[in-house]
Amino acid sequence: MVSLQQKLDHKNKVVRVTDNISITVLDEKYNKLLRRAEVSVYIDHINTGTPSRKELRTFIASIYRVDENNVIVKSIESEYGRGSSRALIYIYENSEYLRLLEPLYTLKRNGFQ
Repeated sequence: MVSLQQKLDHKNKVVRVTDNISITVLDEKYNKLLRRAEVSVYIDHINTGTPSRKELRTFIASIYRVDENNVIVKSIESEYGRGSSRALIYIYENSEYLRLLEPLYTLKRNGFQ
């Protein structure tokens, strides 16, 4: 089985998710202590609105080939008038660590509770 740390090879890659949305991975780091990958992405969504947290979780899970329940979107910052956003996403090794480490409000925002 491939570990999460070995799946981190998407830095500076552009992934076309749909016709209107593409994601560029700006930075990815593995945090051994917290057992998670910390991924910073740039989302280009010119003809559509900002993708929801649920959509981003699905996109990132498919890019990194992980379970969607191990992905949490910490923040999405849209650029005014540009049709682009930046997001910080955490990918945990398993959902137990996610529920243990993330605050309740973050879990609610991402639809876990």
